[in-house]
Amino acid sequence: MDASSSLRWAVYYVALAGVATIVGGGFVVVGMMLGLGAAVNQLLYEGAGFGTVLGTAAPGLVVALLGVFVWAVGSAAAFFTVVAEAVDEQMQERFNGEKVKSDILSVLDDRLSDVEHDIEEMRRKVSEMKREDAANEFDFGDA
Repeated sequence: MDASSSLRWAVYYVALAGVATIVGGGFVVVGMMLGLGAAVNQLLYEGAGFGTVLGTAAPGLVVALLGVFVWAVGSAAAFFTVVAEAVDEQMQERFNGEKVKSDILSVLDDRLSDVEHDIEEMRRKVSEMKREDAANEFDFGDA
């Protein structure tokens, strides 16, 4: 793979992973705003119990964890998508079906030519042997 193609695939991966990071990060920020701010106020200023604070923070924590999950899965999906497409493109470049077919036909043509040459040589030898046998059948006598 050449450098420009590698750079193109790297930029494509960074863009896809960036989208996953932005979306996941948005969920984390929303989750922190939903539950963690109120929970910290309850814990520090109101003196609420740990169970109450955890109950207040739970929805925000769920949304924040969902954001982490979206980021992790999105980044992995971006990686596997880019790798699969890059490998597919590289294989199509390296293993061109028409080129492979042309190479196979060329080899077969060479082999067929060799076989035809061997058959012609065999026919010539058989014809020569028949002529010798025919010549041996004549009895020239012992003059």
